[in-house]
Amino acid sequence: MPRPVLDLVTARRWAMTARILLAGARERIDALNVFPVADGDTGTNMYLTMDGALEFLRGQFELGAGTESLDEGLALISRGMLLSARGNSGVILSQLTRGLSDSVGPDVEAAGPEDLAAAFETAARTAWDAVAAPVEGTILSVARAAAEGARAAVDRGRPLYGDDEPLDTLHVVREALEAARQALAHTPEQLPALRAAGVVDAGGAGLVLVIEALEAVLEDRPHRPAGDLPTWWEVQPRPAAVADGTRACTEEDADLGAGSIEVMYLLTASDEDRAARLRAHLTRLGTSVVVAGGPEDYRVHVHLDDPRLAVEAGAMAGTVEDVRLTSLADGSRLDPLPGPAGPGSGRSPHQEALAAATLPSDEGSTALGVVACGLGEGVARLLTRAGAQVVPSGPRRRASAGQLLAAVWASGAPRVILLPNDGDTVMVAMAAAEAAAREGVVVDVVPTRTLVQGLAALAVLDPEGDPDEVVPAMTAAAEGVRPGALTQAERTADTPAGPVRPGQWIGIVDHDIVTVGDELEPVATTVLDLLWHDGAEVLTVLDGADARDGALDPVLDALLARHPGAEVTRIEGGQPTYPYLLGVE
Repeated sequence: MPRPVLDLVTARRWAMTARILLAGARERIDALNVFPVADGDTGTNMYLTMDGALEFLRGQFELGAGTESLDEGLALISRGMLLSARGNSGVILSQLTRGLSDSVGPDVEAAGPEDLAAAFETAARTAWDAVAAPVEGTILSVARAAAEGARAAVDRGRPLYGDDEPLDTLHVVREALEAARQALAHTPEQLPALRAAGVVDAGGAGLVLVIEALEAVLEDRPHRPAGDLPTWWEVQPRPAAVADGTRACTEEDADLGAGSIEVMYLLTASDEDRAARLRAHLTRLGTSVVVAGGPEDYRVHVHLDDPRLAVEAGAMAGTVEDVRLTSLADGSRLDPLPGPAGPGSGRSPHQEALAAATLPSDEGSTALGVVACGLGEGVARLLTRAGAQVVPSGPRRRASAGQLLAAVWASGAPRVILLPNDGDTVMVAMAAAEAAAREGVVVDVVPTRTLVQGLAALAVLDPEGDPDEVVPAMTAAAEGVRPGALTQAERTADTPAGPVRPGQWIGIVDHDIVTVGDELEPVATTVLDLLWHDGAEVLTVLDGADARDGALDPVLDALLARHPGAEVTRIEGGQPTYPYLLGVE
């Protein structure tokens, strides 16, 4: 029986199998969320991260950027995972493939036990380092346990069970999986909120599922027969010359200067904002840009030297299909040069293209750009008026790192401030910032965890100021806001404040459930009493789409009576999920 090998085909099957497993389990993982509101989307985020990565790869294969090299193939998978990463759990998932990509050198046909152990360790270390206040009992604990299990197997040099057979990748994965499962089972003991709800950590559960997918593929028992895999998944790059008269893109084509190749493709995007950002992005990469159509299907056209940049930009906005390339030198149809662009190529194509751009889109741009996340018509207006480019993102609809990165490119600014305005998008913003830095754009993440903190940060924004002074000022303004929220339960659950039934009000302070009740007024009163502190002066109330006219007025009047001189600001936000977002500063 052949020994299990983690080569490029196996890595592809792992990604596909993980997507299948996450697709089947996404709702169950979402239901592990300890908040009984429509904000728990861990399983969905992990599924969309994997699904988006496969869509990115499908676009690259359609373009012809397949490869037989393991390190370059892993670099493409890693790039796709990064661009599609949603939520903190999605980012941590993407770091596992990045760790494997970084651990495998050129000319290596298959990853070995040491490579796998290093990949698990890199993912865990990067995840822990990225969180400002890491907490045990989360996906972080599960990731660390998996890394420790993998390393223990490599250090031992032989399987934990069995004869004296040589250690292989399957043995390493099995021990990583066993350690991850044990860590997941212990998460309720580490987090009171999980213990009260009687569940394990959702992100940790998703990570265990992904490791199970790798074990299944290495054991040659994939959850989907190889014959059912999409055709593009197994094919290699097309030959340099094909029978229909097209020819391969040559070095001479690339030397013709800016805009030597015409790129056209069909884009399916979920909203017009993504199409607009793609248009701005492509304008900085090439010329003759057209993004026409909508509201979902767009025909994209651009002239540039490296067609893979255009396809990657499209992948940040949606699904790319029907890619067509034409040489502007002689009008012939082209097949592109094989091999990845960007990751693993030793160059920074976006940096080169953006540095060379002297286009009209740069006119009027400031030295300091701002990208902010948010949902709701009122929220979007507020953020836009404050000078931010808005990326729709929030509960159940969180933006990917690629979407944030596209907004950074579209801003045209050499330095950008990124406001996630959501605790589960902070790591995504950091991942986007790291990717932008590798391409020559400095992105400062102000780790705003709620919309009210983001609005406080924007209130002190000086677009013409010194960024080294503006960023700390915005960070301090956000940290000066103590956040709270009022919403209604979507399902029955046990919470740290007691059991809750659908329709009951939930009071949240600093992201913890502190009170539940049948009526809004007593719950709101408790939340405001806990939020208000010595030195507090201003209360901001962001009314959501489900806010009730006048329902909060008696509570706010009572607050003003108890604290003469206090200032209450009401804002129509229109955000989903949370009828009232609160901030005290």
